[in-house]
Amino acid sequence: MEERNREYYYIEGNAARKIATVPVREERPERKQEHRVNEKIQRNARKAKSFDLQYTIALVIATVILFVSCISMLTLKANVTEQRRQISMLESNLNALTDSNNETSKRLESSVDLTKIYDVATNDLGMVYPGNGQVLSYEASNPDYVKQFKDVPTE
Repeated sequence: MEERNREYYYIEGNAARKIATVPVREERPERKQEHRVNEKIQRNARKAKSFDLQYTIALVIATVILFVSCISMLTLKANVTEQRRQISMLESNLNALTDSNNETSKRLESSVDLTKIYDVATNDLGMVYPGNGQVLSYEASNPDYVKQFKDVPTE
């Protein structure tokens, strides 16, 4: 039992002996290795700094390109929207003009009485239908429009 109590015996202060302590041995690295490590560290630091500068420049260029692309896309989108609005406005104007033209055409057609024109032409003006020998056929280069500068040839 004495041995057991000895293990738990406690001494206070700095005079207490240390049980089974081994001194820690400090090893010094060689100077050449330390110099090489420092050189490697410095080289890596230079690479990191130069990479940061290159990366920053590339990032700024990419950001500017992206910004310009976004602005040009928004400008084009605004132009397309404006052109669609103008097309819609012009189509509505065209529809209104077409309706107006159709109404005017129908009004003019309804105001003309063909029987009255025939009656005035035959009775008052003495017009008659042409005979078989009086009608001449003529072939024109443009069938929609003919401008006569001289008499039509008989043959």
